[in-house]
Amino acid sequence: MSTDTTQPIAPTTETTIPDLLNGKDYSACIGLYQKPGCGTKPVLSGDRGGPMQLAVFGILIAAMAIIGIRIARSVRARDRALDPTD
Repeated sequence: MSTDTTQPIAPTTETTIPDLLNGKDYSACIGLYQKPGCGTKPVLSGDRGGPMQLAVFGILIAAMAIIGIRIARSVRARDRALDPTD
């Protein structure tokens, strides 16, 4: 005696594909680099061009500046230590 009462899900034939290019021709957007007006605006914070990506870019630039400052200070300190005229 089977007590399985689950109903099978009826298959649907309706599928909606979102238009990511807002009516543009897809063949006009094919290329090595993304062409202007062919992408989508960022929706989530992690999307391309979203706030998280811009924050990471800012952090990388700040880190490179700090590294450059540290190198410049180290070189100046080394030059002062090796200069016999002081």
